[in-house]
Amino acid sequence: LETGVRLDAAPGHAPPRSAIHAAQATRYTPLRSLPAKKRPVTAAPGMARRTILAVAAGLLLLLGAAHVYLHPTLQPTAHEDDTIARLEKLHQALAEKTSMQEKTLASYKATTLAAQDAMKAQANPTTSRIEEAVAARLAAIQREADLHAEAHQEHHEDPYILQKHNGHIPFVFVAGLEGTGHHWWKAFWEQCGSKARPSLLGPLAWQRAAAVFNAKMALDLPASKLMTEAARAETNTGGTVYALNTLGGRNDEAMRLLKASAPGQQLPWGEGEGMGSYPNWWGTPTPDHKALQMPDLTYMADALRGVQGAQLRIVLLTREASQIVRSVCDKRNFAKSVGGCAAEVQILSLGAGILSTQLEALPPPPSVICEHVRFGKLQAGDAETLERLSVLSGIDDAARVAKRVR
Repeated sequence: LETGVRLDAAPGHAPPRSAIHAAQATRYTPLRSLPAKKRPVTAAPGMARRTILAVAAGLLLLLGAAHVYLHPTLQPTAHEDDTIARLEKLHQALAEKTSMQEKTLASYKATTLAAQDAMKAQANPTTSRIEEAVAARLAAIQREADLHAEAHQEHHEDPYILQKHNGHIPFVFVAGLEGTGHHWWKAFWEQCGSKARPSLLGPLAWQRAAAVFNAKMALDLPASKLMTEAARAETNTGGTVYALNTLGGRNDEAMRLLKASAPGQQLPWGEGEGMGSYPNWWGTPTPDHKALQMPDLTYMADALRGVQGAQLRIVLLTREASQIVRSVCDKRNFAKSVGGCAAEVQILSLGAGILSTQLEALPPPPSVICEHVRFGKLQAGDAETLERLSVLSGIDDAARVAKRVR
């Protein structure tokens, strides 16, 4: 429309420029030359609100600046800057201390793990350190046994030699650490049949020992009187050997008699009598009590002292230290009750010291005989050891019986 060219004109026959201008002037009116319709101008309400808010914000900002300017205390001072600096230093110091504590805790943890590893290594039955510790205690026991024999020589010109049949009733107590072979002796006594009997002295002596370590001393004197009566009664029976420990069988009778002799009193020991080893029985009532549970040879020596025809014979039973540790830690697992093999070995060392002290306190022969027997030789059937077994037990065929024990 703006050019004024007719659309129905034939192609290729454009009109001349003068004709086009003439047509524009006479026939068509350009669109841009048409008058525009005017609209009424009105103010936008949103624009007015924004303007008011901007003015208000500016006034508030101005008032805030004036307030700060007119009140210097609200501005950061040199004192406050110093306080902030000290707080930052304190924060840094605390961070450094925290880091040091974390390193210390890590070190403690590493030390604890190392200690645990050391305990595990110490609990190894093949550790030479344990074997040396137990061997040293065993050597101390053997020295006490030798000193006990020498004590007799100080009072007699000729050394006392124990004979198989010397007119005494033998009361045999197998004294040894836990793991030295007490169960072998139980089997041996059982193989002897009627030739060996369990003595009432043994469980009563254990009750008397328990009266001390369990703080039930009200029953100490009643147990002592019952032991003396039992020693006289069993000696008058004659013709046999009495096993003070390992054989067992009279513990219930001992507890019944002791309870009847002290009505209303709680028994010092309410469990079985055990093997009479050092230590004896599991830790009762707690594992910590195991270190206290030791027999006492002197109680049996006191009961038999002055009883005509009775003789206390102590078999000091020893064994290779490594074999003891393997027995209590691996085979029978006695160490489990006290928390591990290392703790068990410490208790064994304590028991060895107590046994040495008791041997030293025993009266000399002929009241008490003490002979050292190595369990390894006994188990292997050593001829000389089996001969001494026959003498100590007073049983002629003891060697033949021992060979049947497994």
